Parts: sequence; structure tokens; C-alpha cells
Amino acid sequence: MTRNRGISRNLTIAAIFLLLEVAAVAILRVTDSLQSVWLNRASGQVKAWIWGGATNVKNYFSLKEKNARLEEENALLWDEVRRYRALERQAEVASLSTLEDKYQCVVAQVVQLSVNSQRNNFIIDKGSDDGVQAHSGVVTAYGVVGVIDVVNKKYSFGRTLMNPDISVSARLGRHGLSGTLTWDGRHNDGAVLHGIPLHKEVNQGDTVCTSGYSNLFPPDIVLGTVVGTKVRNGSSKDVQVKLFQDFSALEYVYVLNNLDLDEIRELEQEVAL
Repeated sequence: MTRNRGISRNLTIAAIFLLLEVAAVAILRVTDSLQSVWLNRASGQVKAWIWGGATNVKNYFSLKEKNARLEEENALLWDEVRRYRALERQAEVASLSTLEDKYQCVVAQVVQLSVNSQRNNFIIDKGSDDGVQAHSGVVTAYGVVGVIDVVNKKYSFGRTLMNPDISVSARLGRHGLSGTLTWDGRHNDGAVLHGIPLHKEVNQGDTVCTSGYSNLFPPDIVLGTVVGTKVRNGSSKDVQVKLFQDFSALEYVYVLNNLDLDEIRELEQEVAL
């Protein structure tokens, strides 16, 4: 009897041992699975961080190229809009002559700019090798920037509208009276349109654009809006204009080469003689 009890006890112990082994193996498998999940998740997060960082670095260094490409596309679109407006003007005057495009557009980046002096200027990264000529107008999609004065092979120097030596022939709206637009001498986006008769009604918010009475700029380049008026010498109005172009934010510009400029200046010299 005692012997049978011993055998039964040993069997019970063996059964318990086997159950514990099975439970241990099961727990070990579950633990390994959880560890595997955690490790895979952590590894995935590290990989995502590395790949994301690499993508951000790549995107950062490609921004300059993308911006340059966008500016070139904007220049083409701006030129198309200008051509469309020219055709529209031609239809308005019922002209039967063929419209000739007088301007060549060159996209350039501003590499040096002054905005805090009384005579502000700029340098762009395009020169005669790129088709830029002296005495060409410079614009952006927001209005007139200035005039090119000196050109070498790779760079060009010019004066901005924030310079008392620069003036632009401008008018109120597309069919309004014309005057001379100059910098107000104080603000990065302020100008004054001179020579508007007293009897001419001028309203705040009216649009000011180029008149086309210039060898440098085609007509209907929108410059800004009227913010106020002031009587000058009792005979005319000075119209305060808020320019769309903020000169403290210049980056890319369009140089407009007048293809007929040499002929026009030759004619002017002949008349002057």
C-alpha cells in the first residue's frame, strides 16, 4: 500500500512538472512574440524617422531649383497675360495692323538689394550673356521694380523705384489720366502719382497701372491702389499709392528688353538735332 502511494505521488509530481513546463514554454512564446512586436515597432519608427529626415533634407536642397522653375513658369504666364492684354487693346482701337511683340523677357534672381538708403539699387544674376541690356525695365508679377543701368557678362546693376532718380509713367485705371509715379521717400511700398488735375475724381481703392508712354514698360502693368490724395499748389493732385510690390521681399524679377529701343532712340536723336 505504501509503495502504491509513493508511485501515485511520483506520477502526480511528474504531471505537475510537465504542466509547468508546458506553461513555461507557452509563456516564453508569448513573451517572444511581444518582444518581437515591440522591436519591430521600434525599428519601424527609427526607419521612418531616418527616411523622413532624408526626404526633408533632399526637399530642402531642391527648393531653390523648384523656385527657379516656378519663376520661369510665372514669367511665361505673365508674358502670355501681357500679350492677351495687348491683343485686347488692339481690338478696342479696331486696328488692322499686325501686333508686334516689342519686349523680350529674361528671368533673373536678385543677389544684392538695398532698401534703407535714399537711393536704393539692386544687382541680378543675369547679364549680357543672358540677353540683358542696359536701359531695360525690370518688373515682377506685382509691378515695376526699376531700371537696369550697367551690364556685364554675368551680372547687371540697376536702380529700384525706391530711388528719387526713377519715375514711371502711370495712369488711373486702364483708361484714366496719366501722370508721373515716383517713390514717396518713406515706405517700402509707397509711391505718389503726380500731375492729376483737380477736377479729376479719384477714389480710394482705384487701381494704378503703367500707361505705356515709355520705352521701358508696356502698358497695363498693375502697380498698386489709391490710398489718398493731396492738393499741390492749388492746381493739381498728388495721389498716394500703396504699391503691390514690397521691395523688402524681392527675389526673382523679369527684365524687359525693348527690341525697338535702338530705333526709337535713334529717332529721338534725329528730332533733337
